[in-house]
Amino acid sequence: MLKALYQALAGKPWLQLLGLSFVVSSIGNGITYIVIFSELIRLSAPATSLAIAYVLSTAPGFIGSLIGERFCRSGSPFWILIAGECLGLLGLAAPFSAVMNGSITLFFIAQTVSAFTIGMTFPAISKIFKTGLSEKELPAATALETFVFACNVIFGVGLGLIFLGQVSVITLLFIDLGSFAVALILLMLAKSRFRQTFMVICASGAKISWRSISPSQRRTILLLPLLAFAAAPAMSLLPTLVPATFSTHEAHRMALALLFARSLGQLVGPLILNPEKFEKYSNSNVLLLGCLFIFIACYGLVPFVPSHYLALILIFTAHVFSNVVFSLAVYSLLQKFDENLVAAAMAKSYRWQMIVTSVVSVGAGYSAQHFGVTHTLYLFSGAGFMLIVMLSLSGRWVKLRSTTLRME
Repeated sequence: MLKALYQALAGKPWLQLLGLSFVVSSIGNGITYIVIFSELIRLSAPATSLAIAYVLSTAPGFIGSLIGERFCRSGSPFWILIAGECLGLLGLAAPFSAVMNGSITLFFIAQTVSAFTIGMTFPAISKIFKTGLSEKELPAATALETFVFACNVIFGVGLGLIFLGQVSVITLLFIDLGSFAVALILLMLAKSRFRQTFMVICASGAKISWRSISPSQRRTILLLPLLAFAAAPAMSLLPTLVPATFSTHEAHRMALALLFARSLGQLVGPLILNPEKFEKYSNSNVLLLGCLFIFIACYGLVPFVPSHYLALILIFTAHVFSNVVFSLAVYSLLQKFDENLVAAAMAKSYRWQMIVTSVVSVGAGYSAQHFGVTHTLYLFSGAGFMLIVMLSLSGRWVKLRSTTLRME
């Protein structure tokens, strides 16, 4: 995978600058992510609040993707990325105020702004990759995202955990502020080096009709939402899955360490894939079900393990396999749709994923207060997995009619 990335970067200054901008921005975002969740845990936020925080870190991307998809039709997607960085910069006012006032609501607002900008830029990134990279270089798009995520994990989440308690959270937020400013400069430089011309698409030509696309394209669009069915409940409950045998201080540190293990697993997942077999892997239902089963099994064991290290290994392993599915889903979207439809397809899949994530995460958060975290995890993630199994075995996920899936 790393070799595929190196070959794609060679001779493409715009891709190098774009990747560097993502790296710089992700470092700051990772630090702020740790600040927000550590403060929520410090303020003894209940499971419901933690689940809502997780939902707000993703769900507002629904609206953002609608805006991003619309602007991708006629303008340069680089301007959307630049606008996203500007919004993120302004949105830092919320966590600054939240830290000073101890306001859980302001932390929620910070998560909302971040998710909105991610959703807005998601279709833009897909169009840039589809326009600027050849068919053979598409796996490198996944590799680039993986490398960016590595920086988010190692330098963002990792350094956030190390510095937490050593320096003030305000200082950590100032680091994020600087990362946004540097990323803006790099994005403008990348735009000036991009030589390809983006195709202008009329509104009617950019819409996806569920009846008119092929079965394989339907399956591709559904992969991310189906992943969310099984994974989102577990991920939203992760900070509360710390075994009850740990002390309060141990539980606080352990919850943050589990978040780091999750991110590290998400990094490693795509790296174990062979780029030359991406198309074969992305079409395999057996691989999809196997990865999701391992994910749920690992999460289900966490509340019962007596060892810190074993819990971390389980979460790491779970997200190695979940991000194998995620990477193949993103590749499949880029590979199966042309430049006219790729932004719309990516945005549609992303929006459906956000809907599923919001519903099941909020449901899991509220259920955890009545049935306990462990039972809720089994109920929600298990139900999601069984739904995927039934759809896979029956083949219905490629035959469903548009009237039953109109989630826009």
